[in-house]
Amino acid sequence: MSKSAVIKGTSYVLVHTPEFVIHNGTTQTTERLVNPDSTYLAALPNHIRSYEDAVAYPPNQVFLGSKKPEILSGIEMPWCNTKLEDAKRFGTYGELMPEDEFYGLVAICDVFDLVILETDFAAMVKEKLAGHPLIGEDLISRIRDGISRDNIETYVKEEHGEPLFHKGAMVGYVKRAHDIDETLSAHVLFENLVYKASSVLALLHLIKNTDINKGDIDYVIDCSEEACGDMNQRGGGNFAKAAAEIAGFVNATGSDTRSFCAGPAHAIVEAAALVKAGAYKNVVVFAGGTTAKLGMNGKDHVKKELPILEDVLGGFAVLIGQNDGINPEIDLSLIGRHTVGTGSSPQAVISALVTEPLDRSGLSITDIGKYAAEMQNPDVTKPAGAGDVPESNYKMIAALAVKQGVIERTAIPDFVAKHGMPGFAPTQGHIPSGVPYLGFAREDILEGRIDKAMIIGKGSLFLGRMTNLFDGVSFVVRKNRGDATGDGTSEAVSDTSVKKPVIGIAAEDSELGSDVVAEGIALAEKRGFIVKRIEGVDCHKKMDELLAGKGIDACLTMHYSFPIGVSTVGRVVTPGRGKEMFIATTTGTSSADRVEGLVKNAIFGIIAAKASGVKEPTVGIANIDGARQAEAALLRLRDGGYDIRFANSARRDGGVVMRGNDLLAASADVMVTDPLTGNLLMKLFSAFTTGGNYESTGFGYGPGIGENFDKLILILSRASGAPVIANGVEYAAQLVENDWKTIAKDEFAKAKEAGLASILGEIKERSKSSDKNTDTSTAETEAEVAMPPKEVVTAEIHGIEVMDIEDAAVSLWKKGVYAETGMGCTGPVVLVHPDKEEHARNLLAEGGYIHQ
Repeated sequence: MSKSAVIKGTSYVLVHTPEFVIHNGTTQTTERLVNPDSTYLAALPNHIRSYEDAVAYPPNQVFLGSKKPEILSGIEMPWCNTKLEDAKRFGTYGELMPEDEFYGLVAICDVFDLVILETDFAAMVKEKLAGHPLIGEDLISRIRDGISRDNIETYVKEEHGEPLFHKGAMVGYVKRAHDIDETLSAHVLFENLVYKASSVLALLHLIKNTDINKGDIDYVIDCSEEACGDMNQRGGGNFAKAAAEIAGFVNATGSDTRSFCAGPAHAIVEAAALVKAGAYKNVVVFAGGTTAKLGMNGKDHVKKELPILEDVLGGFAVLIGQNDGINPEIDLSLIGRHTVGTGSSPQAVISALVTEPLDRSGLSITDIGKYAAEMQNPDVTKPAGAGDVPESNYKMIAALAVKQGVIERTAIPDFVAKHGMPGFAPTQGHIPSGVPYLGFAREDILEGRIDKAMIIGKGSLFLGRMTNLFDGVSFVVRKNRGDATGDGTSEAVSDTSVKKPVIGIAAEDSELGSDVVAEGIALAEKRGFIVKRIEGVDCHKKMDELLAGKGIDACLTMHYSFPIGVSTVGRVVTPGRGKEMFIATTTGTSSADRVEGLVKNAIFGIIAAKASGVKEPTVGIANIDGARQAEAALLRLRDGGYDIRFANSARRDGGVVMRGNDLLAASADVMVTDPLTGNLLMKLFSAFTTGGNYESTGFGYGPGIGENFDKLILILSRASGAPVIANGVEYAAQLVENDWKTIAKDEFAKAKEAGLASILGEIKERSKSSDKNTDTSTAETEAEVAMPPKEVVTAEIHGIEVMDIEDAAVSLWKKGVYAETGMGCTGPVVLVHPDKEEHARNLLAEGGYIHQ
């Protein structure tokens, strides 16, 4: 097996673009359209930083690698009040390029004569770039001689050109490439050329940092949020090859990967897989910056008398190559995935991306030295009301560690300090999404400060209005294992190891709340089980899809409409002897005929018990109506050759019919009863220690079993406490591991051979229609808070503490506002309909969830 791919180097670049903020950031362009005389636009120029201030800004120096992230912890916020005296343009990983030089690089990247500069400005830019260590004459010669400012103004006015400004003066323009195609308008082309140029800058620094021959790079992956094409294929691409062409990667092919902010993490996993598979030897993953997000939070910064902090474009590049025995490996056995069925709650997202991959490999949350998710600079986000995004992510991870029993709640601040870091990346969408730490991670691992780092990419797909799903992927970078196979087999469980069952939980209707469900999941995960939470109004549809597609092996839910012929087998711990007992059955309808149903229930109970590890379960029949007829039928079945082992009552007269004390002492492994009685017994055995308030013991109402029913769906009460939820997961996992389907098939076949069909036929003939009982378990009472009618929710409300996010959504439900919780690009959010956003914000502010 080939070895894991390694990270051979990184680059990070910034570009100071103050005029782009004013003329190209969407917050400003939108304001100019709807409110051209606004006080914000009037005040904006007074809040623009100088290039020197941008260079001296501490987070920018960290992004370039000149300072470590930890230095930010010792600087009082806002960090924009501090200017580092030793700050320089060029850092360990890259540079902060000034605006005028960048216009020259944009012109270099233009291959269709679209960028026209003013004559004197073009000459000045060429002269300045001649002193750049990475930009040679071969590139500078691509900058065409300029034209007069008068001609530029004419083209802008008459030909719909996009004007280019520097220090308040018009210094050029970008042509449109088509008269009516909006995707080839001058504005869009300028955005794309800016993106391409910032990507090229990152690629040039990567070559310098890694000392690799450009000709040795054979694949490139662009992973931004931009799109290029024409009216017939608006996102056709290919930014990857376009940037590689200018950078001189003559032997490279490539493609673009898109997934909003999660794009970089997806792309790095793809690159590592390509290298490990042997398809390519050296793959570069890169992205440039976006003009649209410049000054995105400008209104809040101006309102709070701060400078415009979103005045830089960002870019990065990562070289992923074959294992050299030295550089850190990308461990493909530790990939976290947010799947279609994962759900969008913060806990579901973090569990899928963090705990699930670690659990699969027998690792703990604290085994990861550093985590990096959204690394947005809190100097930018806090004044805008989005809070400290990295800190919020680290608190969520720490909260899961608490629920797993790995750390104490009081240790959360220490966990955040040890396994996290302050945010330092510009809010350029895909740029801060985990990857800014890769350069430091490589250094920290090579220098022995940590062994493993987890990079987490997350994205909000609803922004494109194609799906409400969230997205995310994570991967682990680890110390090179030298002589190890490099395929994940030396420490972690390999990809080819025995797969643990994945148990879904669709518990939307819990009377005890989402936190109790989460606690139950955490308990199960602590025991080593893999759990996938399924959420949303269509959770049962998602559950069925995941079961059908093998995304999960079994699922627990709090209600399900089983077909006639299928009923559930509960599992309890009896108080008399502390012995487990299977109650067959607890919900569902095995048959419309009472006695036939009891006979079938006995077989269902035997299947559940054997699939739970009880090799030779004994069977007793509760002393209820129809018990004697069922006993006679089961005796005939035994006489026909079916291997059924009857229990003996502890009462003096013995027998297979069980009395009350037999129930308390679990005289039988399988207690046969009708579902109504079984449901009552489950309640008594599971909730007697709490006075009936909630169920605290046992394993839940169990799996639905019936001939030809091949889905493993287990029922929990809506009043199930965390221990019962965890036990239910264990019950499900045992059934999967012991191959319940094969056991069920064998038991039904043996019963048929013993004459089951004829025995049941005779029962039906003797039964009177008035005695037919269709006992089914009734639905539990509705949740205390009724969910308002579902509607499309796309407006994000930030700034809510992660521990309060679910309560915040419920508080809106109480006021008739439909809301969902989710994970936005900047952390946990409450999602509401855009028309109700202002009302929802006011309600959340009244409830103390946000501050306005």
